[in-house]
This record gives sequence, C-alpha cells and structure tokens, in this order.
Amino acid sequence: MLIPFTAQADPVDEYVQAEMARYQIPGVAIAVMRHGILVRAQGYGFANLEHLVPVHPDTLFKSGAVGMQFTAAATMLLVEDGRLRLDESIRTYLPEAPDGWAPITIRQLLQHSSGLPATPNGEFRTDYSDDALLAVLYRQALNFPAGSRWRFSYVDYVVLGFIIHRVTGELFTELLARRIFQPLGMRTAQSIDEGAVIPNRAAGYEFGSGVARNAEWVSPTANSTADGTLYLSVLDFAAWEKGIVQKLVLRADSWAAIGAGATLPGGHRLPYGFGWYLDRRANQPVWRHDGNWQGFRSSITRYLDAGWTVVVLANGDRADPDRIGRHLAGLLDPALAEADAPPLAVQDVADNAAIGTLLERIAAGAVDHGAFAHLSDLDITESVAEQRAMLAPLGAVQAVAAFARSREGGDVYARYRVRYAAQIIDVRIVRTMGGKVADLELAPVERWTAPL
Repeated sequence: MLIPFTAQADPVDEYVQAEMARYQIPGVAIAVMRHGILVRAQGYGFANLEHLVPVHPDTLFKSGAVGMQFTAAATMLLVEDGRLRLDESIRTYLPEAPDGWAPITIRQLLQHSSGLPATPNGEFRTDYSDDALLAVLYRQALNFPAGSRWRFSYVDYVVLGFIIHRVTGELFTELLARRIFQPLGMRTAQSIDEGAVIPNRAAGYEFGSGVARNAEWVSPTANSTADGTLYLSVLDFAAWEKGIVQKLVLRADSWAAIGAGATLPGGHRLPYGFGWYLDRRANQPVWRHDGNWQGFRSSITRYLDAGWTVVVLANGDRADPDRIGRHLAGLLDPALAEADAPPLAVQDVADNAAIGTLLERIAAGAVDHGAFAHLSDLDITESVAEQRAMLAPLGAVQAVAAFARSREGGDVYARYRVRYAAQIIDVRIVRTMGGKVADLELAPVERWTAPL
C-alpha cells in the first residue's frame, strides 16, 4: 500500500518569494546565524536579468551604508595601533581642513554627531582626486556645532576613509582586506571595481518607470568612498558575524566601544554606536543597519539577547530588506515576532493637520527653509528633493495619525502614518521646542499598523 506524500511548504521560501513578486525584486539572498553559527544561507531569483543568472549564497551585492560598520572596525584597528585617537580633532589628520572643522573628533564622525552634511555636494559622474573631493567637502556649511546634535551623514564616513588613507598610506579597502576580510575568512568581500571581471557579481536594478533598468553609471570615485562601497555576499556576512560573536580581529574593549553609544548635552541618547544603529526590537537590544546604493538594498539585524542575526541582500530598489529581515526573524523564532503598532489613543487634530500640510508642501516644492532648524540649506535642499520625488506621485493626503511621541534633550521626537490613495508613508520627525523641523525621514510602509 502506498502512503500519500504531502510536501511541506517552507514558510521562509513562501514569504521571500511573495515579497519578490509583490515588489518586483529581481533577486534576494538571505543568511541566518545563531550565536555566530550559520543556520541558513539561500538565494532567490536572479542576480542578472539579462542572462537569467540565479542568486546563490556566494552572489555579491553592493553593500550601501551597511558597509559603514567595516569602516568603523578599520578605524578602531588604528585606534588600537595608536595611530588615531577617538577624541582628537580631525584637523590633526587633515590639517588643511577649515577652522570650523577643528572641534570635530574621530568619535563624532563615527557616531554621526559631527555636524557635517548628510551627503557630499559633488557630482556622482565626476572622478575626483582625494584632494579635489575634500575641497568640495570643505566648502560646505555645517548643520550644527560638533557634538551638539545627531544626524546621519554619509560625509562622516567619507572623511574617515580619507583619514585612514592619510594615516596608513593604504586605501580603507586595502586595510580591510589585510586585517579584517582575510583573517575572518570573508573570502569574496572586496572593493567595488566596475571594470574588473568579478565572479558572481549581481547587477542592481531601478524601477522608477515600473520597468527594470540597469542602475545609472557613477564614477569610480563615487564607488570607492568609505561610506559603504563594498561587494559582499551573505557568506561574507556569516564570517563577519562569527568574528563579532567571538570578538576576533579587534580587542574586547574596542567591540564594547562600537556598541556603547553616547549621550549628547541635554540628555539625548544617541541612536548610533560606531557603524551600527543601537535600537530595540521585539523587546530586546539590537545592532542593525541598512543600505541603499545603485539599485541594491541591504539589511543586517543582530538580536543581542536571542543570539539571532538576519542578513537580507536584494538587487532591486523597490525591496525593503529590513522589513523582510524582521519578518524572517519572527518566522524563525516566535519570540522575535513584532506586534502591530496602533495609533496613539489621544490624537492632536491640529498637529496631525500640520504634518499633512508639511508633506503636501514638500510634494508641491513649496517648502520654506525657515521651517527647519539645525540644518544647512544644502541638506534641506537635497533631502526635500528626495522626499518630493517620493510624495509628488501620491496625490492628496487622506489621513494622518500619530503613533509615538517623546521628548528628549529639548526636542520632540514623533512618528506618524500618512495615508494616500495607494500608499502609506511612515514619518519620523524631530522638532525643536519652537516647532521647527530638525530632522525628517519618510518611508513607505505596507500597512497602517505595521510595527514601528
């Protein structure tokens, strides 16, 4: 007698494949580690749509800002060597920098409290020498005095890369290869080189028109700065996670400094260590980061109490690896499943209306720079332009609700959800006591009550 066989569906496979279909993601690679041991590494979809090359665990993706954690580790190696000092002015290493940069320290670059602009005001298609790009940076206005506030800045890590080069004579990627990648067995981790023949390299795709297109070309300079220009596979991340758990490559006190965080004047706790966001998810502390560059999206989350680490790499700009990783964590360990987030029980109707009005003005290109504080004109212009591109196609605001609110260091931190006809936008905003916008981040979310 034959016994019927019923194939058991894999919930991880089903979820990842559903996300890929829903958001037109060409390819995804995942890695799951527990206490530094690789539990699962898998590829889905295609690394290259023109040749229909499948994604495998050794497929290389561009890291985006996830790569900052490696720049931070390289910096700490030089601190251990006595060649850098965390609380030394960066003008010690870049003496030609403007006088206004004198109060900025290595520590503040690592933690994004330097006041430097969020992005370099250069041309992505121009190939700069180090001195030429530094000259561009030196001309930019600071957002705030060093050490007084926090704002995520790619420029902070670009500058760290230049300092590493000045101090060692090596490119930051050469230092990483010699002292981190090779010792940890990250055998395919490497710098980006578009002209090289690199096995297992994925292509990045952008879907601005709803159809996959190859990412726009950028200069070698734009693909060589220390703010996250690396090729990495999920197997490289697995080797990296083992190194973190076992406290390899760096001394224990350096690893502790990376995850220590800091408090700014006024009592605001920085959300960032050295190259990692320091956060809480599923009622436990996490180290996490995500990245976004040239059609690639990346995410890593380390659940410190439970010992799980989830890495998700994707090669389509509509992907949300952070959301995928959070959901996968809950599938693997129900204790990591995050509850839905309801709106606050008490809503301030006037405040909600003000948020809706702000977003409508951004969409219309009619924002007054006077509504912002602690931000340079450059940072306001660049961030608002990106936000306008997101909001303009969405039409009119249909509803606004507040989901979280707190006061820290004299500022008000709040989260809102804004509903449009075909999209929900999550709003993170920091306002001064006078009501000016000190920081604003917008991101699409799939559900009104999705976890914060």
